[in-house]
Parts: sequence; C-alpha cells; structure tokens
Amino acid sequence: MNTKNILLYAGLLVLGLFLGYLFFGGTDTEQPMDEHIEEAHTDEQGNVVYTCSMHPQVRQNEPGNCPICGMELIPAEDESEQSAADPNTLTMTQASMKLAEIQTTPVIRDQPVSTFTLPGKVTENQNNVSNVTAHFPGRIRNLYVDYAGTYVREGQRLASIYSPELIAAQQELLETAKYKNQNPRLYEAARRKLMLWEFPESTINQIEQSGEIMNELDFYSPVSGYVSELAISREDHVMEGGMLYRIVDLSTVWVDFQAFESNISSIQEGDQIQFAVEALPGHSFESTVIYVDPFLDNQSRTATIRARVQNPNNQLKPGMLATAEVESDVSGEFHLMVPRSAIMWTGKRSIVYVQIPNTSTPSFQAKEVMLGNRAGNYYVVESGLSEGEQVVTNGTFKIDSAAQLSDKLSMMNREPGTGANRSAHDHGSIQMDQNSNEDHSQHQQMDMQSNQQPEKQQSLNIHSQQDLESVMPAYLETKEALANDDYDEANTQLRSFTDIRTNNIEELRAAFKQVSEELVAAVEEFGYEGTLYKQFCPMYGGGSLWISDSEGIQNPYYGNQMHNCGETVEAF
Repeated sequence: MNTKNILLYAGLLVLGLFLGYLFFGGTDTEQPMDEHIEEAHTDEQGNVVYTCSMHPQVRQNEPGNCPICGMELIPAEDESEQSAADPNTLTMTQASMKLAEIQTTPVIRDQPVSTFTLPGKVTENQNNVSNVTAHFPGRIRNLYVDYAGTYVREGQRLASIYSPELIAAQQELLETAKYKNQNPRLYEAARRKLMLWEFPESTINQIEQSGEIMNELDFYSPVSGYVSELAISREDHVMEGGMLYRIVDLSTVWVDFQAFESNISSIQEGDQIQFAVEALPGHSFESTVIYVDPFLDNQSRTATIRARVQNPNNQLKPGMLATAEVESDVSGEFHLMVPRSAIMWTGKRSIVYVQIPNTSTPSFQAKEVMLGNRAGNYYVVESGLSEGEQVVTNGTFKIDSAAQLSDKLSMMNREPGTGANRSAHDHGSIQMDQNSNEDHSQHQQMDMQSNQQPEKQQSLNIHSQQDLESVMPAYLETKEALANDDYDEANTQLRSFTDIRTNNIEELRAAFKQVSEELVAAVEEFGYEGTLYKQFCPMYGGGSLWISDSEGIQNPYYGNQMHNCGETVEAF
C-alpha cells in the first residue's frame, strides 16, 4: 500500500509540473528591471538618462537628487512615441501631476455674464440741500445754532440780525397801515416786502398791532436736517445774498460710483445695483441707478454712475467709501466659455492646455484658441475648443515650461521642433554635470532663496485704479532694485508703500512675490492707465509673477544669477 501511494503522489507531481510548463513555461523569460530601464530610458549611446519630474531640463547619467529642488531623479521617459503620435502632446507621470498641483476644469456652454467692481463714495443728495441766506445787509447779533453737525427742525430759530434796512421796512409798514383803507395796494406792498424777507406772518401782525419796531430779526430753518456748513460768527457783517447756513436732509443720500470706460456700456439707468460700505461690514444695500454721466473724465477715464438710497437710520454718512458688484449680460446668447486661469496670454489668439482623454498616463496638448469678451472669471471662446474638454486651470505655467523645454508648442514657442524658443528657461544648463559642485551649490542657494518665508504682511488695501497709481511707481522701483541685487534700495522702496520688514534680500524677494500677486490681481480687476506687462519665472517658488513697465525680462527673484530668466505672459 505504501509503495502504491508513493507512486501515485509521484505521478501527480510529474503531471503538475508538465501542466505548469504548458501553461507558463512557454513564455519568454522575465525581463530584468535593469534591461527594462536600459530599453525605455537610454540615450542614443545606450546610457541611462535620469531627470527630475519637476525640472525636466536636468539630464544626468547617474541616479541622485535634483540639484535645483533636491527631489530624487527618475529615469527619463522616451518621448519618441509621444512625438510620433502628436508633436504637441506632453506626457506627465502621476507623481509629477501631484507635485505640480495640476487641476482641470471642463469647457462649458453658458450665457456669459460680466461681473465687475465699481468703487464709489456716499454723497449728499443735492436735491435735499438748502442754503439759508441774508435777504438784506446787516450785522449778526446772536447765533442760536453755532456749530456744524447740529440737527435742526423746520422752523427752528437759527440766528438774529440787526439791519437799518429792516428798521426802515418796519416803519414803512406802520405808516401804510394807517392809510390801508385809502391805499390798500401800498399797504399790501409793505407787508409783501417783509414776507419776501421771510418774516413769519405772525411777526408782521405783531409789529402792526403793537406799533413797535423790532431792532433785530430772527432767521428760521426752512427744512429739517443737519447743518453741514456754518458761514457766520457773532457780530459778522453780512451782505444781501450771503450764505449763513447750509442744511442737508440725509433721509436719502446718493452713492456715486466710478465706472471705467470698458464697463460703461453695461450699465443703464434703472438697473439694480448692490453695494457695501467699509464702515458697515456684513451689511449689503440695494438701489437703482438714477443717473449715468454722459461725459467721461479725461484723467481717470471714468464716468459717474449714481444711485439714490433711502437712509432712515442715518447709517450712510457722506464720505463713506462704497464698493458695488455689478453683473451684466454680455450678449444674451449661449457661448462656449473657458476659465480665465486656463489661458496663456499671447494676444487675441492664446494657448490653452487640454487633457487628452482615455490615456494610460496623463497627457496634455497645447491648443491655440481665439477669445471673445470677458465674462467674470471666464472668457468666451470663438474657436479652438469643444464643449466638455478638460482644460488645465492650475499648474498651467508649469506645463507650459515643460512643453517649452521639450521644444513643443507653448506660449513662447510658436515654432515647435525648430529649437528656436527652447532657450527661454534653459539657463545654459540643459545637460547638467552632476560633478559640477559650483552649479550644484548655486542651484541649492537659489532653492533656499525661493523657500524664504517673509513676515506675514497686511493687505495693500487697493480698492481703485487711483490706489494702484499711488503704489505702482514705488513697486516698479523695488522690482528694478531686486533685479540689480540692490537690497538697500529695494528695501527702501518696498517700505514706502507697505509695512513689511525684512532682514536680507532673500526675505525681501519672498515678500515681493506676495506683493506682486496682490498687485497683479488688482490690475486685472481695476485696470491701469498706461501699459504694464505681467511676467513669469517658473523657477522661483514653484512659479512666480511680477509686473514690469517694459517688455524685456529683468528677473527680480534671481537678479544677476539669472537676469533674463522668465517670459512675458500678458500686456495690461
């Protein structure tokens, strides 16, 4: 029995080995990892090439860390298959996608609505302003309301005045009263003269009945409101027609907004407008546009848009700053729309990166698009995209830099495959020698600079184009000084319009990056009188913007180390 069992087990074992060979043994032998790397990631000489997922310009023949950012190098991908399929396609690994924080948003078809901000100020309703004036020359005797800001009621006594003409008019009344039956017209003329001087009828009757002349006359307020101006003092001599008091009824006020030239056509009388004031955070007010200025201010290039607001509790006070958010239909029709953050500006025809669907690895393709009107955070697409396509809205500059380094279609490279524009971010180090200690230490120093953390700063509080114009000259001087590595001058200029304090040029450049981001957003929102350029460096801090008044590149983040690193993104 034991012998039979042994033979049975031996037979089953042989049968299992035979079947295993049939199913699995006939395939090719497993390819070692080294051979796979050699086939997929080698250059023409057969050497394995390593690169950085964030800095594809780094090429080395040995593994290690990126001399720019310190990340571990990976075998370079073979781009021949990508290029064969589409020369404008850029493929990234999942790790690169995550590090570059790439996000996409679909192209939509919607009705474009333009949203813009109008700066404004609460003002007096000019229809509710009354001036109390002198109807005859005289001398001020008493002030019963003697300071501005006092609330007065209609009919309240304001001041008393002595006047020889006043005494003569009263004597005339008393004389004509004696003969009013014989000459009623002369009597009525004497009474009317005093009434036109705003004598109360009761006072005129009192003079006539008593037969006594009043040496002083009291002035009374014609309306209820606040005294906004007091133009007299005790014992002042006043002339006929001279202003004594200015009284304003604040039960309704005006809010005058300044609309820029490009927004005027979107606002009409009768439109509803919502606004807020800085002095009342959390409160929103709604009103109707009652006036659109037919003339444009030649200096500010703005027109006044006026709204009238009920002010029962006197919350709104003349002089308060206001901000209105206005929405206006651009065309009334449905159009293809692309997020503003997806656009790489090169004029009317610009670049958008579209994610290619149904690929094993994330792939992106640069497309030229023709843009229409702006609608809030979107632009109307005239041509170049289709509804539902996923466009890159975050990490766009990083993809564009990688495409330019790979000599593909990009914002600055309109001739892919020629190498004509590849040097924009080359910095002279496409093939980097790992053994070059000088280059390694230089890039380490630049990486440390880009990671400096500035002191937390306060907002620049820019609410209008006028605010921009007040800070832009000092900002441009700061940029110029940083580009020349002049810390003292840059620090002086930056402190002239911010409260930022720094100890060295690396901290100042990190603070300058924050200031630049806020100013770029402000210029895009409010506009600027003149021409400015939005420029971009992909190397500093994961990508950094700045504003320049010249199209030529002078990098403020690296100064003389990489003076011409960067590209012009957009002309304002």
